[in-house]
Amino acid sequence: MLTNLKGKTAFVTGGADSLGRECAINLAKSGANIVVADLNVEKAQEVAEELQKTHGVKAWAQKIDLWNWESCRDSCKEAIEKAGKIDILVASGATTPKYAKFAHEYNPAEDFEGIYRTQMWSRLYPVYGLLDHMRENNYGKIVIITSDSGRTPTPKEAYIGACAAGLIVADKVFAKEWARWGIRVNTICLTIINNSAAMRATMADPERAKLFQKTFDRAKFGVPEPIDVAEAALYFASPESDKITGSVFSVNGGLSFPG
Repeated sequence: MLTNLKGKTAFVTGGADSLGRECAINLAKSGANIVVADLNVEKAQEVAEELQKTHGVKAWAQKIDLWNWESCRDSCKEAIEKAGKIDILVASGATTPKYAKFAHEYNPAEDFEGIYRTQMWSRLYPVYGLLDHMRENNYGKIVIITSDSGRTPTPKEAYIGACAAGLIVADKVFAKEWARWGIRVNTICLTIINNSAAMRATMADPERAKLFQKTFDRAKFGVPEPIDVAEAALYFASPESDKITGSVFSVNGGLSFPG
């Protein structure tokens, strides 16, 4: 996709690796300045330097712990001070396959808070870290990346799906409420993404690898790559989608067709 994002600045969480990194690169190709936000600030710095050198945009590395509200709040504030303004948020990263298990296997005392922290709060924290700033500027493009299990029942993802479904509904409400401030909110849902950090972790487990190989075989248009997610994120960040808010895209190669 080709678009013009010159003069815009994007805050990309999980931007040092995998999906977030690909989103940052794709946005920079269209001229956006980039804040690469990640817990691994050294790797984020490498990505920022790559974006400056290759695409001639301004780019900054910003440390952020997406599981911690204070870290997200302070990181967003520092990024605004560095960049001057933030127009786009792509919320990715910080999820883990640790909580992908059958519903009867969960221990509420040990698992529940961690599930919501990694799958839901890691998306909402940066949204609220930037919300007041976007309201003041009367503009914002928010792109939330979550799981397709929030749209279609998926074995071993009962609570991952619950978090994703919650984000989808919340994002639609955000879109309705925040339109008055020129803020668009859209969601991208994923099943499996080849060559992503989550997939690498999943395929390292022989039992899970065997299960997911069947899923690979069912993807009629092929299992998506990080660039496929980045293209969807770029569209939602672009002027071409200015008339779209509260929408949900599934990028899954035809694995499911949720309504």
